[in-house]
Amino acid sequence: MTSPASTDKASDAPLCSSLLVVGGGIMGQGIARLFAGAGIRVTLVEPREITFSHPGVRTTRLLPPEMLPDLVIEAVFEDLKVKQGVYADIEAAYGGRPALATNTSGLPLDDLAAPLRHPARFLAMHFFQPADVFPMIEVVRATQTEDSAVATAVAAVTQARRDPILLERPINGYLINRLQHSILHEAYHLLESGIATAEMIDNVAKKLLGPRMCITGLLEQKDLAGLEMHAQAQRSIVPTLSHTGVPNAYLQDMVARGDVGIRSGRGFYDWRNRDGAATQRRASDRLQRLLAYLEKDAAE
Repeated sequence: MTSPASTDKASDAPLCSSLLVVGGGIMGQGIARLFAGAGIRVTLVEPREITFSHPGVRTTRLLPPEMLPDLVIEAVFEDLKVKQGVYADIEAAYGGRPALATNTSGLPLDDLAAPLRHPARFLAMHFFQPADVFPMIEVVRATQTEDSAVATAVAAVTQARRDPILLERPINGYLINRLQHSILHEAYHLLESGIATAEMIDNVAKKLLGPRMCITGLLEQKDLAGLEMHAQAQRSIVPTLSHTGVPNAYLQDMVARGDVGIRSGRGFYDWRNRDGAATQRRASDRLQRLLAYLEKDAAE
């Protein structure tokens, strides 16, 4: 899935031969599968008992003191103090030898790095779920990240035949989540205001926005259509969008009352009489088929 351009850029990067994933949840397991499939020696650390087995992945409950990993990827709960506690344990075990990457999707990188003894080795590697399916991974520098840490992360990404999205300075949410949350914030506003239902919003995303973005992205499509009309539409539409600057109350209230999706049986949809796990599996399978088709189509 790696483009020729991204492969050339990473050709001088050192190989990543050993990798440690800390956090054995769904995301951590996907990360472990991805890199094991690339021939990298992977150890997955999870203190809880988990039923996970995959070729090339060793599981353990504690950081293995005999290991000298090239790269450590943290994929634990999205809590600043929890993550910083994990980093302290990693630095105590391995010092500043490995590059240390967080998979955080929203916590500020420089805040996470503040107590580190080796902040130059710290950066972000942001995976989208399923981590072993999507063809791109964000690699993001913190303020003090050194080139060799970035080179190790990029090497691991390209060895896994994925494209690195390299951001040279930290920005909260990185690239993908900033784009995604801009759309979602407006979608929640339309839902909360009674302008559109969840089904309407999802149908537009699946049948109109999604297919078009698969082919021409966001900005190329506007070039093709002509920027004059787009600029005129911006003058009319942008002032009416939801620019609250705070998390959407509709979503926050849902979570506060326990409506968190398939795990609770209710979210934007009622899942109580539906097989949510089977829906997840079908979605993952369809996504893999779609990505394979798009890759083949782009090569023709």
